[in-house]
Amino acid sequence: MIQINLLPVRAERRKEFIRRQLSIVALTLLFTVAAIGFFYYRIQTQCNTTHSTLQRTNKKIKQLEPIIKKIDLYKQQKAEISKKIAVIIDLDRYRLAPVVILSDLNRQRPEKLWFTSLNKKGQRLAISGVAVDNETIVTFLNNLKLAAPLIKADLTLLRSKKIQKLKLKEFTITCPLDLTTLPAFLKALEDAPKVTLKEDQNG
Repeated sequence: MIQINLLPVRAERRKEFIRRQLSIVALTLLFTVAAIGFFYYRIQTQCNTTHSTLQRTNKKIKQLEPIIKKIDLYKQQKAEISKKIAVIIDLDRYRLAPVVILSDLNRQRPEKLWFTSLNKKGQRLAISGVAVDNETIVTFLNNLKLAAPLIKADLTLLRSKKIQKLKLKEFTITCPLDLTTLPAFLKALEDAPKVTLKEDQNG
């Protein structure tokens, strides 16, 4: 009987298997290192690009700083000019206030009522006068509700007074002024239809 020694063959196969495993491990490590290197290169490139962009942006910001300061100065000057213009507009808007208020008071005044004084202190108006009776004063108070710049009229003084043997009623009415309604009131007067002399005669 012939006996064959298989130990050398098995040893050779084991060595071949180990060589294959080592080759696979080496290739795997090689691919891993290559992938890490690729991603590192890509990230490094992106970092360099971002750094360059940041440097260019900072350079532009430094270049634009004088212009930004000028723009901020222009904005501040514009705000100051706007405030001054608003003050001028308010002054121009309210310069006709006394004339408008007096004209409106005369329009609301009943026939048998007369003014003796008009005093303005701050945003309050004091109207003093005389009337033939209490009913006339009440009518005037109701009429004042239609006066645009006046918010609320309060009767603060009412007493009898004799003038040239006539028994009259002396009164004082105080009311706050709301001049913010004056522009709308003036516009309403401008938009109101004007009655000509010919139309008035025909009426």
